[in-house]
Amino acid sequence: MASVPDTFGRSRVSYGREECVALPPAPGTEIDSGRKDDEDALCKIKFDDPNVIFCPALHSTNPGTDIYELPTGVSRASFEQKECAKETKRNANFLAKFKQSTSCSYTPAILAYGKVADALKIHVDVPAVVYRTMEQATHKGVEKMAGVYAHGLIKQTWAGLVSKIAASSPKVIKDGLLYGAMVDHKGGIDHHPTLNHRGPDSNPAAPFLASSTWAMATKGSEIRSQIAPSLKTLEQMMAVRDVGEMAIIDHILAQQDRFGNVAKKEKIFWLEQTAAGQKLHSVKATKANKPIDGTNQTTMQYLDANHIPYVQFPVMVLADNDCGLRQESNVVKKNNMVQHLRHISSSVYKHVQSFAKTDPGDLLEYFQNQTLMTSDEAKGVIARLLEVASILKENCDNGTLLFDSKPEIFLGMEPIPPKNCE
Repeated sequence: MASVPDTFGRSRVSYGREECVALPPAPGTEIDSGRKDDEDALCKIKFDDPNVIFCPALHSTNPGTDIYELPTGVSRASFEQKECAKETKRNANFLAKFKQSTSCSYTPAILAYGKVADALKIHVDVPAVVYRTMEQATHKGVEKMAGVYAHGLIKQTWAGLVSKIAASSPKVIKDGLLYGAMVDHKGGIDHHPTLNHRGPDSNPAAPFLASSTWAMATKGSEIRSQIAPSLKTLEQMMAVRDVGEMAIIDHILAQQDRFGNVAKKEKIFWLEQTAAGQKLHSVKATKANKPIDGTNQTTMQYLDANHIPYVQFPVMVLADNDCGLRQESNVVKKNNMVQHLRHISSSVYKHVQSFAKTDPGDLLEYFQNQTLMTSDEAKGVIARLLEVASILKENCDNGTLLFDSKPEIFLGMEPIPPKNCE
């Protein structure tokens, strides 16, 4: 394995002919340290590792390759026969998903989401993603399993991908290798229990827009006056914050298929008294029973030993981003969701305005060369970024936008910051 600097991406990791590329940050932004670590971990997954095994994605409308850690003591043949036949709840550690441009799925959209999320500093989690190639011979085994195990629409879309590969379509094949985006799915990602609403094809957003969460996100009074502030009600407040940030990034990246694909991860939150006052802490629930860095004590042991109250609830994850850059079917834009948004954090507002002021030539070059967008797609993203920045500024100027979408403000630990619409 060799890692060398490359004009495409922060670095290129080579495994024989295959390669993995972690993209650089967007112009004017910095590498997020957490995302960098996750991207580096993704690029350490070797497709010829005897402990790595593949299954076809079956619980979806778009084909993809699910990548697992082969359980100890289980043969590859047994796993492929028993576990890969399942649509969900496979008995293995889910490492990542490998997806290509086929059906609604589009590699440039997947590659762009994390970098735009970092540029806007949105709080909603967008899993790490890297550019990855795969030998066609490796993918053949996944295709064969899909032919046997897939049913209904997913069987049809798998057949479409297989046809594209056989025809060496430049949308999926480059230099004889299958290419696409590999997305971090460590621990698995489930649908959000209350925000995952989908309506009819005529307007998939309809049930979501009728939800109590969106109603609060579009109501002009402070969140604290809509929801009685407490640690127990923090879940409601953060849902309001998350749906607003989802609307912003999905408008910019022209997402077609968010509604019905809103994901979640469980997190634990608690307040702790420090010399400087109260501080809000959080940890992913999957890490709560693992030792805290530098200690032998887990988070749960620490909380219990110190009698610290905590809450656990699902927070939004934007995990399924493959159907973006659909300029004619941008569901968020069609429903004017950003125009109706009344709550945002001052940090996200500031970063939207700042990113919108980036040199358009630099953005065009970045989106084309790093995320593989066409010129028209890149110009569309830039235009929608400017559009969102303008909408938010206009609502800020006219006093209908509140900078109160922050947990510490909701809990009374910080005041709403002075209005600054620049």
